Amino acid sequence: MALFKEPDLFAAGAALRPVTDWQHYNQPYTSRILNTPQVDPQAYRLSSPIEFAEGLRRPLLIAHGMLDDNVLYKDSVRLAQRLIELGKENWEFASYPVEPHGFREPSSWLDEYRRILALFETHLKP
Repeated sequence: MALFKEPDLFAAGAALRPVTDWQHYNQPYTSRILNTPQVDPQAYRLSSPIEFAEGLRRPLLIAHGMLDDNVLYKDSVRLAQRLIELGKENWEFASYPVEPHGFREPSSWLDEYRRILALFETHLKP
């Protein structure tokens, strides 16, 4: 969300298992904060990053496990599709086929953090 709404404030960012649209997240949890989409659709629109994807100007890494049972993988897929539709070029999507929300495989953790390190070393130079 920060890269979308304040693109000049950050040089790059990594979104790990991100909630991209609050309508698709844990309804009992979300409704305590935002009501429901039927009651307050504006609250959902204003707090969902996918609604502001056009603001992306800095490099973004999206990393998500395909077996995530907390933040659904399809949320990141929907954001990726939105970035494609907007013609954005400065983003990367890393999928982890065997991972739930909390990664379990050391190889997945290593890959994810190598990608984050490379992103930051490239774009956060002093």
